[in-house]
Amino acid sequence: MSSGAMLTREQEVDVEVTPHDQNNINEFGRLNARLHEARGEHEGYKGRLEKLDDACTELMMGGGEDVHLLLGDAFIVASEEDATKYCEDQVEALQEVVDGLEEEKGSILSRQKELKTALYGRFGSSINLEEDGPPAN
Repeated sequence: MSSGAMLTREQEVDVEVTPHDQNNINEFGRLNARLHEARGEHEGYKGRLEKLDDACTELMMGGGEDVHLLLGDAFIVASEEDATKYCEDQVEALQEVVDGLEEEKGSILSRQKELKTALYGRFGSSINLEEDGPPAN
């Protein structure tokens, strides 16, 4: 069935929406909003992680001379060794954030699956919890 299509009277399920049902529907909506936020954050952090990883690789291929390291709005002169250590620490920190977001997305999807099972079991095709298009990972 396409989204936005009206249900015929025969397709509708006449079930009273209990406060528990409404809580489940609300929770699903909140989880869906957070999932979209987490996906956006994940992509942003992955992009930053890739750039930082490239910078680390460039530092490793350097000639052992001092480099300019951007901290906030200022450049400081640092040894290649110190800059490499700083870069590796930043990569590790960003990787932890990316991993945490991946874990959060998995947990959200798992809970949404539980809610879908309960809500579709109760309301059948009278409720639509699916989004338009395929889900992004």
